[in-house]
Amino acid sequence: MTATRPSSRHTPRVPLPARLLFSLWMAVWVPVVLASQGPQNFWWLCNLAQFIVLWCVWNPRPLLLSSQAGTVVLVGLVWTLDLIAAIALGASPTGITAYMFNDDLPLALRATSTYHLWLPLFILWLCRSDRVGYDRRGPWLQCLIGSAAVVGGWWFGDPERNLNYTHAPFGIDQVWLPDGVYVGLLCLVMVALVYLPGHWLVRSVVGTLPLRSAKHPP
Repeated sequence: MTATRPSSRHTPRVPLPARLLFSLWMAVWVPVVLASQGPQNFWWLCNLAQFIVLWCVWNPRPLLLSSQAGTVVLVGLVWTLDLIAAIALGASPTGITAYMFNDDLPLALRATSTYHLWLPLFILWLCRSDRVGYDRRGPWLQCLIGSAAVVGGWWFGDPERNLNYTHAPFGIDQVWLPDGVYVGLLCLVMVALVYLPGHWLVRSVVGTLPLRSAKHPP
């Protein structure tokens, strides 16, 4: 049986206002990061994800968008919970939002970091089949993209930046393993603790919606 191609009127698309607003956000966020932290900061997984999302809102690619969805949603959820706890307790339980209370960092930089609050909602909305869509192969592509970001942050980033926790997991200096071994292990840990759980989390949210690429099993 020959597969039928959906008619053009059902072609998923992102509304122009959403594309323009996200592009405007990027036009503000990128200069703020460059001015205060330099280009190294773009190696962070969620920072890199924003560039990929920007590409996908203008050039819809379900697989590429889906590769970032799990990471953005899971990290955003953890970041939000940690920030709430930090406000309530006076200190970040995990340390991942401690910088939000660091007065030595520019207020503009800390303010723009609040994208962790809304970007997960935006990317879930994009994953609807009538927008960009969700491809269940996404986390496997993220294994490659994420590993490249981890290695890139370790290789090109200053150690004190601790990009993607390549030098000090949760602020604890890594002194147990050779650097190369630790970074390789970190890439595997990211798969087990971020990419795959994030994929399952996204699927639990969009699972009731028709998936654009449902023929691909997880």
